[in-house]
Amino acid sequence: MTAQARIRDDDALHNDAIEVDATLIAAAFDLTPDQVMRELRQGIITSRSEHGIDTDAGRRRLTFFRGRKRVRIVLDAEGMVLQQTSLDLGEPPPHR
Repeated sequence: MTAQARIRDDDALHNDAIEVDATLIAAAFDLTPDQVMRELRQGIITSRSEHGIDTDAGRRRLTFFRGRKRVRIVLDAEGMVLQQTSLDLGEPPPHR
């Protein structure tokens, strides 16, 4: 993949900020980039960011959740996308 995310060092928060092109997420959720941005602001799409350790040091794993679907993006230290996967858990089983 040639897509890239931008990783910024935010000295004020002593944390890194990661900016991901909405088109990466949009395709996996079958949305437009504008819909992704709107749903992120509304809390419909949520996310989680993890830092790699040991053999994964320098990598970042970003996971985006929307309903029962998950999109996971793994980045290298420069922000290049190493892997992108998605999982759709489908409809929940009916209550009995």
